Amino acid sequence: MEYFLERIARALKEEYGSLNRHCLVFPGRRAGLYIIKYLSEGLQKPLWAPATYTINDLISSGTSLQAAGTEILLCELYQVYSGIRKAPESFDDFYFWGDMLLNDFDDADKYLVDTSALFGNIRDLKEIDIRFGNLTDQQKSVIKNFWINFDVSKPTREKDSFINIWSILNDLYTSFRSKLRSRNIAYEGMIFRDVAESADPMTLIAGSWDMIHFIGFNALNACEKKIMLSLKNAGKAKFYWDYDNSYIKKGTYNSAGLFMSENLQLFGNDMPEDWNYNTMLSAPAGKVQRKVIQTSSDIAQVKLIPGMVSEIPGLSNDNSHHTAIVLSDENLLVPVLTSLPDSVQDINITMGYPLRQSQVYTFTKMLMDLQLSAVSSDGITRFPCKLSRALLKHPLLKNIIPEDEKRKGEEITGKASWVSASSFEEMKTCLMLFRKLDDNASLAGWFREILSSVAVAQYKENDGEDDNLRKGFVNEFIYRIVLALNRLETVINTPGMNFSAATYIRIFDRLLRNQSVPFSGEPLSGIQIMGILETRALDFKNIIILSVNEGVMPSLSSSSSFIPFSLREAFGIPSLNHQESIFAYHFYRLLHRAENVTFTYNSNSEGLKSGEMSRFLIQMHYDDRLKPSFLTVGYNFKALTVPGEILKRDDSHSQLLYTRFVTEGRPLSPSAINTWLSCRMKFYFRYVAGIKEPERPAEEIDPATFGTILHEIMRLLYAGYTGKIIGAAQIDSIIKDEDLLRKFAEEAILHKFRKGMDGPVTGNELIVKEILLNFVKRILIADRDAAPLKIFHIEEYFDFPIELRLDGSQVKIRTGGYTDRIDLVKSEIRIVDYKTGTISDSISGIEDLFGDDRKKDHDGWLQVLIYCEAYLRKSAENLTLKPFIYKIKKMSSGSFTGDLIIKREREDIPVSNYIDIREQFMKGLNETITGIFDPDEPFVMTKDTRNKCRYCPYCSLCSR
Repeated sequence: MEYFLERIARALKEEYGSLNRHCLVFPGRRAGLYIIKYLSEGLQKPLWAPATYTINDLISSGTSLQAAGTEILLCELYQVYSGIRKAPESFDDFYFWGDMLLNDFDDADKYLVDTSALFGNIRDLKEIDIRFGNLTDQQKSVIKNFWINFDVSKPTREKDSFINIWSILNDLYTSFRSKLRSRNIAYEGMIFRDVAESADPMTLIAGSWDMIHFIGFNALNACEKKIMLSLKNAGKAKFYWDYDNSYIKKGTYNSAGLFMSENLQLFGNDMPEDWNYNTMLSAPAGKVQRKVIQTSSDIAQVKLIPGMVSEIPGLSNDNSHHTAIVLSDENLLVPVLTSLPDSVQDINITMGYPLRQSQVYTFTKMLMDLQLSAVSSDGITRFPCKLSRALLKHPLLKNIIPEDEKRKGEEITGKASWVSASSFEEMKTCLMLFRKLDDNASLAGWFREILSSVAVAQYKENDGEDDNLRKGFVNEFIYRIVLALNRLETVINTPGMNFSAATYIRIFDRLLRNQSVPFSGEPLSGIQIMGILETRALDFKNIIILSVNEGVMPSLSSSSSFIPFSLREAFGIPSLNHQESIFAYHFYRLLHRAENVTFTYNSNSEGLKSGEMSRFLIQMHYDDRLKPSFLTVGYNFKALTVPGEILKRDDSHSQLLYTRFVTEGRPLSPSAINTWLSCRMKFYFRYVAGIKEPERPAEEIDPATFGTILHEIMRLLYAGYTGKIIGAAQIDSIIKDEDLLRKFAEEAILHKFRKGMDGPVTGNELIVKEILLNFVKRILIADRDAAPLKIFHIEEYFDFPIELRLDGSQVKIRTGGYTDRIDLVKSEIRIVDYKTGTISDSISGIEDLFGDDRKKDHDGWLQVLIYCEAYLRKSAENLTLKPFIYKIKKMSSGSFTGDLIIKREREDIPVSNYIDIREQFMKGLNETITGIFDPDEPFVMTKDTRNKCRYCPYCSLCSR
């Protein structure tokens, strides 16, 4: 089958022979390489090649204005804005919406909008017909409707702000263009408009060429249309369109043909008469192989590539350039490169390697975040520990920071949430990193210093040819980042441009995210890896298109704009509808001459991803001629070894338990016993296998830390009252002393959450502190109502031994822990525990506490009863002990009781004396601990997966 560009090349050679005075214009640069290849095929003698331009290059050649970078344009726009507004905001505030204005001005110019009409400050609707008599009736209607709906008669701060900005837009637009022209620079739309509105655009552009050939275009803006029509009317232009009759003919609606129909009417068609417009889209069903593969993730799509490539019939190194892997989501480029099969010897990557996906960018981004998140107060600069620790572990610092400094730095940043800059004073290299800089020039120098150190340090070791290649990549990326820093120098040094370091970093980050490093290689050989825009005007026999998801193909992102949707429509500026039609044409045109097509999409709807196939695939599904076959591919990732629902105990398990709790004499804590009763498999992982959760400093106060802080506040409040009687009046004075309560709350947070490291207070801490104070007051109010009370012990450790017979010998297992409080209230000694979680209100019997795979809300009662037994053993007296829990979440209700309630058929019996249930409790406790050490008792997974496994740290080991 002859391809689109191939047929045009043959026609040009037949009609003109030599093409040295001809210019071929394409929507993208890649098509120019292909047509030169087709022109060279079959030549018997040398032939002058034509000039190949993109449309942007062609139009730019007609003016002396030079396109400027966004950062330069924003700087110029702000200076003009400052001159118009008497009290303008700072550049830091302007930056965010100034970029929006640039886009609006660019659109207005490319579509030759009458900006005085568009940006006119329309306050009086009656003036529309008088002031804008040159508008069409439709435009007038839309403008009236917009301002009526806007309703300026009901002012708000937002509406006033919109009116104030809108009223100066035309002056700002005009002055901005004048200033740019005085400096001989421009934005792209201004260049387009400058050429389109010149007296003779044909002479500006076509002066040195006999003919200009426009090939493979679709959607054209107003400037392009005007310039093309000028060339056509002068007999200097020919037009070649690629389309299929199925979306052009009357009576058939497909948005892919929206612009093509107008193009054919305006410019005609110079394709050879024998060219067939019934492409593979019009071919009978079965002639083309098309299939859609549903996958469970983006990476799953990528990992299918070797299989999809191997299934392509007749693929060889000689014809591999007829095969393309098209990335709808260009973020998949790096995974694709690492997933190509070994059989593929040659590839050509038309896309640049995105700088934002490089290791150098992630490192630089960490440095940016370090500056943005650093805080200074009282002359002390602090950095968040989590970010600091991650930065120290970054691979690019491997040869820069000595091992002893790295270890010490990781130790410092592993203790709390914030770390002060002074903590690194004795570490020379770390001190270079952990500096807070507020001056933009110093900030630029800081980035250069660190990146230069990275570049130099790479060559301290030579790890072979592959490593040298990696180092070359790293240095290339560093070079690009330094170039971006140099570009920003112009902005920094512009008089009157004062902005914060935060704004500087955001501009810098934007520059980096938009950069890519081009690959080198032979562009016309091997499998082509392309983005969707690189495929314009090109044809391939075999195509694999990844990420054909709704939201990706088409990508319908609506950028922010000062021009409301209705006004954009009225003035012919593109909207979302135009974007959809553009993507539809790219998609269907790519299928014109493709005989073997595979689409993949990600069906996972996590995050912002829809998990839906593209609307284009759905359209194909309901078209009998285009209908593809559908396949589903899923991956089930599991651990290499899964213990199963039941793990039988062996001698090694028993030996580990014996060593831990008998030989080493570690106490069997209430928490361990509760874990055994809740889920034996969790007990196995924690206490037999010894798998602990990694200790990470919490970035925010989690529920476990919340409870610890609450206990510390209560300890601080009552620390001076141990052994004393405290009355209701004293407790009431504590409740009313807000300063004291807040002081102790801040001390508790400092020691139990921040680990003694001072730092800035986060919003989360402020909220948690208020909740803590509320909970503390609930406890104090309950104490006041129960007063007078005498406090015996606060946060003291008590335990006791349990005798067991293991392997024929008698052994002792100790169990116990720290009691929150032991006090005396109305002749009753209470064993008190504070609980911020869920605690059961009652039990049907003591046996409920020892039920296998029982609910967690009985944990607190088992714990308190173990403390009762431990205290009773310690006192060696037959005391009356009352188990008591402050169930803090329920203490706001009037029906709160901290007693252990045993629920009988006709009555609820509170346990006022531990002795009454001691025998039954100790029997259950002995049987449970015996079961823990019984070699015949297996480790069994809980059946309550919904409540217990959801937040269990070991659930992944169980593959649940």
